[in-house]
Amino acid sequence: MAGIGFELRKMLRGDSFLSDVSAYLYAAMVSSGPWLMSVLCLAVLGLYSYSGFSRMDQDIFRTTIVYVYAFTLIYVGYIQLVVTRYLADRFYLGDEKITLTAFFTSAVIVLVAGGIIGVGGIWFFELTFTYKIIAVILFLIVAMIWLTMIFLSAVKDFRSIVQAFAVGTSCSVGGAFLLYPLAGLEGYLLGYTCGQAVIFFWLLARLLAEFPPGRVWDSEMFSYFLKYWELALIGMFFNLAIWVDKIMFWFAPDSRMVVPYLRTHDMYEGPIFFAYLTIVPTLAIFLVKIETKFYEHYHDYFAKIISKEDLSSILQEKKGMIRMLKESLREILIVQGALTMLCIFMAPEFVDLVGLSPLQQPLLQIALVGSLLQVMLSVAVIILFYFDLRKEVLAVTIVFLLSNVGLTWLSMQLGFTFYGYGYCYSCFIALMFSYYLVSKSVRDLEYITFSSQPLF
Repeated sequence: MAGIGFELRKMLRGDSFLSDVSAYLYAAMVSSGPWLMSVLCLAVLGLYSYSGFSRMDQDIFRTTIVYVYAFTLIYVGYIQLVVTRYLADRFYLGDEKITLTAFFTSAVIVLVAGGIIGVGGIWFFELTFTYKIIAVILFLIVAMIWLTMIFLSAVKDFRSIVQAFAVGTSCSVGGAFLLYPLAGLEGYLLGYTCGQAVIFFWLLARLLAEFPPGRVWDSEMFSYFLKYWELALIGMFFNLAIWVDKIMFWFAPDSRMVVPYLRTHDMYEGPIFFAYLTIVPTLAIFLVKIETKFYEHYHDYFAKIISKEDLSSILQEKKGMIRMLKESLREILIVQGALTMLCIFMAPEFVDLVGLSPLQQPLLQIALVGSLLQVMLSVAVIILFYFDLRKEVLAVTIVFLLSNVGLTWLSMQLGFTFYGYGYCYSCFIALMFSYYLVSKSVRDLEYITFSSQPLF
């Protein structure tokens, strides 16, 4: 995404308030587009319902969307980072023609695995046959959107990405409203699915227009799953760590079965998802300003090593990179911290505005703190990735996953008062561990860089 970040940063040179706002809005859409638009779409659909559109229909539809996004993120995560690394290596060698070949190969994997997972998971729910078919199609389309986003980061055409999500989301809302009177709940889901299909085919068309066609199958990509097995596990387990507390709460004693065996937890999900929205500004700032600045120092540091400059010059560049890291983390903490504190203080008003229960206010407040910690954790993980410390990132991911499982289970045993603390403290534990690794890695960067090189 750093390439898109550089393109967005050019907009900041417009020396106008409008250009600055546009850059950050584009960044928000690029960094958070799929789930941000899904939340917006669900919110709009929830504000208006037809006569006869029962609470049961609303719950089935909403829970279906949540399940689709949760499990597509988890299973697509297995190939996401591996494919990203494969593309980066081939682009470094100047072989951009491999892009579509890699995409077609990845698409086959995603569609075959997604078809098995989607059918196997959705078929057990007591829903109509037509609804299940549409849900499986939606599952595959959303998975393909996640995959296509990986390849579009190489295009650097952020406007096409934003346009796709804006038009597709509008079509999802309009399609759901249009088809519900004609086909009921199945039409509602079909309308939403059509809008998501618009997003996917829009992104696909941009990808096909950018890169020349090549082979349909790329067997070389599979060797990367063996060579970079850590990336496959990180992609899957990190997304699982983010979602595992929600999944566990679906089976809590006070959860609710919408239809057999489609479960939800009314008290837990809403505050957590609303808290996630508060990290969008920080993700936008990171994409536009922080990651691009860090990349410049990172590039200059390794450029001096490759050009065999003297040690003092390399160490001077390292000091600049460390200074930039500290400034960036401080900026994130100030921006996200201020926004989190503001939301915590305004939680009573927000709860009334969005229709949450007053009992959910403490959960929303602790979820806001957890979201702050999670975005800081994500930044630390990205920094470790820049230094190619895959095993360290895997260790952080496992700590995050296991602590979230253990502490969420403990919070469930302690009762509603402690809901959300498992997620929050797991983010804190993983964050402290990741920052220890970042500090250690930066301190020993020269040793790590030179000792990792082959002797012959």
